[in-house]
Amino acid sequence: VAAAHDGRWFIAILVLLAPLALATALAAVWPGILARRMSVSATTSRAGRHGTIQRLLPATPVGAVAAKEVRLWLRDPIRVTCLLIAVIVGVGTGLIPRLVSGTSELLPFSGPLTVIIAGACATNLYGGDGTSLWLTVMTPHAATADVRGRQLGWLVLVAPFTIVETVILTLWSGQHALWPWALGLLLALIGGSAGLLPLASLVSVQPFDDGGNPTPAWSLKVHIALVVVSLTAAPAAVLLFFGTLGGHATVSWLGVAVGILTAVAFTAVGSAAAARRLGARQTEVLRSLVP
Repeated sequence: VAAAHDGRWFIAILVLLAPLALATALAAVWPGILARRMSVSATTSRAGRHGTIQRLLPATPVGAVAAKEVRLWLRDPIRVTCLLIAVIVGVGTGLIPRLVSGTSELLPFSGPLTVIIAGACATNLYGGDGTSLWLTVMTPHAATADVRGRQLGWLVLVAPFTIVETVILTLWSGQHALWPWALGLLLALIGGSAGLLPLASLVSVQPFDDGGNPTPAWSLKVHIALVVVSLTAAPAAVLLFFGTLGGHATVSWLGVAVGILTAVAFTAVGSAAAARRLGARQTEVLRSLVP
């Protein structure tokens, strides 16, 4: 639009033709790539990736569940879409104002926003299990390992990325006064999400429809979870607010410490509550998943 307004017609036409050329090239290349992908058997590199995941996780029932969860997050189209939305919205919210108007204030909050969306989308993990939950039901004393493994699997994927994201974008923003906000909110939300996701998944189990797609109830649950996940950072946010308002850096950094404490507390309490609920109601949950 700017090029056309300035009369630079070559640039304007090029901007329109470039995506068309790219789409044409992708349409020509993708069928061959997909055909090879669907027809080839498991490769050594794929087995190597799986082995790497297993080596990084503990050789325990919790580690086994976590490895399964990591693979599900990377293979399930619905879960992958949720993670992509979290990354795109989180990074884009801070990056677009920077690129368009040079505003850097939102960059430190990209990581916390990514966690909020990724955590909310993970509050219906058991809803997608279907009859596979039968394995957990038939294994004695498996509830605790199942819950903690699901927490660990989510943490393995989300926590490292969002921490790196927050550090890089905060450094780039130059908003050094916002370091306590970025770290305090991020850590509090990571722990809050990890504690909420197994419990919320069991409080209201929303199975997919006959076509394997999310239902309106699932969408409503995710939108409610966006608010609930955000509230887990409230204790840290209060201290950060008063520290910034009064110009007391010590109080602001105390908010980071409170964020760490609430993260640990939410993770532990949510894990214990979800394990008790799963142990007491696992057959009821299974019945809700089987048509």
